[in-house]
Amino acid sequence: MKRFAPVVLIASLLAATAADAHHGLTQQFDVDKQVTLKGTVSKVDWINPHIYFVLDVKGASGANEQYLLETVPVAFARKAGITKDMLSAGGQPVEVIIFPGRKETRHGFARQVKFADGRMLQLRGDR
Repeated sequence: MKRFAPVVLIASLLAATAADAHHGLTQQFDVDKQVTLKGTVSKVDWINPHIYFVLDVKGASGANEQYLLETVPVAFARKAGITKDMLSAGGQPVEVIIFPGRKETRHGFARQVKFADGRMLQLRGDR
C-alpha cells in the first residue's frame, strides 16, 4: 500500500490543478475588484456546473443592459438552502455584488444578492 501513496498524491495534485484551470475564478474574473449592480433578475439557469442568471440593469443612458452572472454550483446552493425561486426574486429589485469578468464587460461572478426586503444570499466564490 505504501508503494501507491506517491502515485495517489501525484494524481490528486494533477486533478486539483486541472480543476483549478477549468473552474479557477482568477482566470475568468477580476477577484481584486468588486462591483455592485442594481436591477431585476429576468432569468435563472439552475444547471451544472454553475448556476447562471441574467440581471437587467438600467444603464447610464436609461437603456436596459443585461448582465450574465455566474455563481456557485447547484449542489452548493441546495446545501445552503438556496432555491431557484429565491434567486429569481419574483421580479423584485435586487442588489448584486460581483467579481467582474476579465474579458466580457457584462459578465461576472455573483458573490452576494441583497433583496428589497433586506434578505441577503451570501454566495461564496473564494479564490
